[in-house]
Amino acid sequence: MPGILETTLLLSVPLLLAAAGELVLERSGSLQIGMEGTMLTGAFVAFAIVHAGKSPGAGLWGAVAAGLLSGALFALFAIVLRADPILTGTAWNLLAAGSTAFGYELIAGKTGAVLELPSLPVVVMGLPWAGLAAFAFPVILHIFFSRTRPGLVLGAAGETPMAVRAQGYSVAGVRSLASLFSGALSGAGGAVLTLSISHTFVEGLTAGRGFLALGIVVFARWRPLALLPATLLVAGATALQYRLQAGGSTQIPYAVFIALPSLLSLAALAVATSRRGAPKALGTPAP
Repeated sequence: MPGILETTLLLSVPLLLAAAGELVLERSGSLQIGMEGTMLTGAFVAFAIVHAGKSPGAGLWGAVAAGLLSGALFALFAIVLRADPILTGTAWNLLAAGSTAFGYELIAGKTGAVLELPSLPVVVMGLPWAGLAAFAFPVILHIFFSRTRPGLVLGAAGETPMAVRAQGYSVAGVRSLASLFSGALSGAGGAVLTLSISHTFVEGLTAGRGFLALGIVVFARWRPLALLPATLLVAGATALQYRLQAGGSTQIPYAVFIALPSLLSLAALAVATSRRGAPKALGTPAP
């Protein structure tokens, strides 16, 4: 059981970071489905930096910088220039998938040799310090949205953007800052995948985790404190998948284990059918 617990906590970190960033962005009124691409980019940048001889910490911060760039590009096209956010996010996912696969081939060669990396230092229960910070985000965001003026302004941008504009704030500016924050956390989540979970990079490393994070936000009904149990549920299913596969005594097909986390997420979303809690202006252009 301790192995399952530690695995669940570690697997929660990338999902929790990405979901926390997406929650902030959606509470501001914007929607980014390109988190998969941002996490994949962060994972590759962390891999490239550490493979070049830098420390895992440098790899993590490089991934955060890559995430910031991703958030800035999304803000430019989808928020400032008002391009369709769904198309923008889809294009980013495709671009990230292709460019990271090409970059990995340049580093590892056409054979795709597995290049093992050093890990981020472990603090407690198998978690790096970035993992501990991830578990603090739900509480920090709850306080931010409920007790601070910037949090109230950001939340209002997703509920009544015209009122925010009437108060002299730029709705596009608020959403752009939220996009930068979301990108940074998604990039950090990708780095944790590379440096603390897989210890290497492979093509398509994120394996749909960005989309799982989107589902977690909906299942949590856009409430920061609900992110943690929702994330642990999905990560626990993944940890159980690994344990059952390692056991080797079950006759259940291998593909069922691979699909288990996604199936559980879909089941949870099917239960949470209403949009209660969703920002009223989610997906609408900034005035």
